[in-house]
Amino acid sequence: MNTEALRDIGLTENEIKIYLDLLTSGTSTAYEIGRRTGIYRVHVYDKLEQLMDKGMATHVYRGSKKYFQATDPSKIKHYLEDKQRELASQEGAVARMLPQLKAMANLPKEDTMVEVFKGKEGLKYFLKDIIKVQKEVLVTGIDDAKYQDLLPIFMKQYFRDLRIKRIKERVITVKRKGVFQFGKDIAPSTSYRYLEEAQFNPTNTFVYGDKVVIVTWGAPVTAVMIQNGGIASTYRNHFEHLWKVAAQKV
Repeated sequence: MNTEALRDIGLTENEIKIYLDLLTSGTSTAYEIGRRTGIYRVHVYDKLEQLMDKGMATHVYRGSKKYFQATDPSKIKHYLEDKQRELASQEGAVARMLPQLKAMANLPKEDTMVEVFKGKEGLKYFLKDIIKVQKEVLVTGIDDAKYQDLLPIFMKQYFRDLRIKRIKERVITVKRKGVFQFGKDIAPSTSYRYLEEAQFNPTNTFVYGDKVVIVTWGAPVTAVMIQNGGIASTYRNHFEHLWKVAAQKV
């Protein structure tokens, strides 16, 4: 059988071997798959996990033993459809960023400084920097619950310092029933407005002074700080446009 099509959609040689083996042999243990394919059992488990992530394999327990089986081959089409949806989402995110990226490319390079911070200490660093700069902070694409879960004590200190330094914070978040936000008792200097899901860009950004911080909630969470007046101005103007059209109530 010519398996080039399976390679073209992203399957590795070992994934293809295991998938075809399951199709022809039926329900099997990892040991049996390894014996038939010649792949070490530790690698068999790894590739089976990847096939299950793609929806091309599944498992059942019989007593204490774990058995694997291939799903219907039509699932390959579902996997491709999922990849297409993911690609379309990525293309949309890139399209939304293109104006800012083009503006960055046209600025003198010596005027731009970029720093990358990882983990919760990285979040603390730029949040402390907001207090240090003492300029209004504009926030979009935020999920307040993530900050509360990761930095429960620090966030109270952050909002306390905003109040003491009289720093205003404006936040645009998604218009959704039950959306988490910090209350006025904790964050008296923070104002919220809301956009519908279709209008909402989930990229978490902070704009203050001549700085833009972009936060990605991966493992670990990463904050990219860009210091450039022109870039900050572009993001600020975009925020003000969204602020005007955003709803004042959920």
